[in-house]
Amino acid sequence: MRVLVSGYYGAGNLGDEALLAGLLTGLTARGHEPVVLSADPRSTRALHGVAAVDRYSGLLPALWKADALVSGGGGLLQDATSGRSLSYYLGTVRLAKALSKRVVVYGQSLGPLTPHGFARARRALAGVPLALRDQQSVALAASMGYGSVLVADPALIMPLPAGATGPVVPAGRTDGPVVLAPRGGQEALNAALAALARALQADGVPLVALAFQPRQDDTAVAELVEAAPSVVARSAATPAEALLAMADARYVVSVRLHGCILAARLGIGFAGLSYDPKVKGFLSQAAAPAFSAPVDERALLNLVRAAPPAAAHAVDHLTRLAEEGLDWLAATLEGTA
Repeated sequence: MRVLVSGYYGAGNLGDEALLAGLLTGLTARGHEPVVLSADPRSTRALHGVAAVDRYSGLLPALWKADALVSGGGGLLQDATSGRSLSYYLGTVRLAKALSKRVVVYGQSLGPLTPHGFARARRALAGVPLALRDQQSVALAASMGYGSVLVADPALIMPLPAGATGPVVPAGRTDGPVVLAPRGGQEALNAALAALARALQADGVPLVALAFQPRQDDTAVAELVEAAPSVVARSAATPAEALLAMADARYVVSVRLHGCILAARLGIGFAGLSYDPKVKGFLSQAAAPAFSAPVDERALLNLVRAAPPAAAHAVDHLTRLAEEGLDWLAATLEGTA
């Protein structure tokens, strides 16, 4: 089956590309032929080895040729950051339905939504199978009157590159770096990361800062280096490079959702600084520490000094949810779910 995949792809966001890597792995392993709607089709083809078309000019021709549309994953169906973004993703769903294509929403966080956005999403999603990646989204769908399936972010099953087969530094060792992943625009949470970096630098702890979306996060990384000059800024152009940059960490503290998800993929202990319900939702499912603004900086420092391992039972459960979710997706696309 030819499946058109819609999401925030080709925009240089390592988290979304990691999600796509896991989703493509699942679709192709189950016999489907994915085509990706991308902001940069050339880079998507090069990175993932998959057919890709422009998310605007290529949308209608690609939908015409496709058997189904998968909308997801990620935080697409929200209007907290942009009503225009919600219009695009709901418009893609409506167009696919108008062309009588099978449509599935998969691996998404639903919301936050304004009352107007809620009404728009409720109309567009009528009759669409929903697979959502956190309990808050499942509850929001229920408030629309829609049932949904709980799955996990497919980045949890993205292929591991050679050299990133698991944590290099076992739990309890003290010679690996603490990896910090800020997010541009989250000043209060980034300030907490900077305070943490200064305190850990005084302890002699090696530190790494990693940008998950360089255009948005580079300034925040530079500010971490300015706050604690021992911080080493590592670059990653692909999800595989991000995994390699994190593989020797003793602990990860991330404002970025996929900083936490990739730490879980590696089996490394992590904590999240939550700016969005989707981050808090994942941390709850992963039984991982969560901090919100204003951050208790002393508690965060003590946690990182202890560097507890990831909750293996919770991460294993999420990984099974990701695999089972892809089985559900394949069955739903084939009409056998």
